[in-house]
Amino acid sequence: MEPLNDDELNALLREWKAPPAPETLSAPARPRGRWWRWFLTGSIRVPIPVSVAVALVLSMLAIQALRPKPQARSDEFQPVAEVTPRLIRSASHENHR
Repeated sequence: MEPLNDDELNALLREWKAPPAPETLSAPARPRGRWWRWFLTGSIRVPIPVSVAVALVLSMLAIQALRPKPQARSDEFQPVAEVTPRLIRSASHENHR
């Protein structure tokens, strides 16, 4: 048997009909029934690495939220007695005097 040329292959492709989709694929993608029932009993597929990453982030946030905040002692800070601003000019500015 000789291989078919491009014209013969194109003619065969034009004659070919795809089989119909199974009934399970033509069903709607959204859940049937009430949304609250799906919300209470439904599930969402999540890859394991994504769920582990989310669990780690949530646990780190919980640790940060529960950790006691360091208290600043007000007796360590003193107000500035006198503010004396000092102008520092660039070296190129002094060359133009």
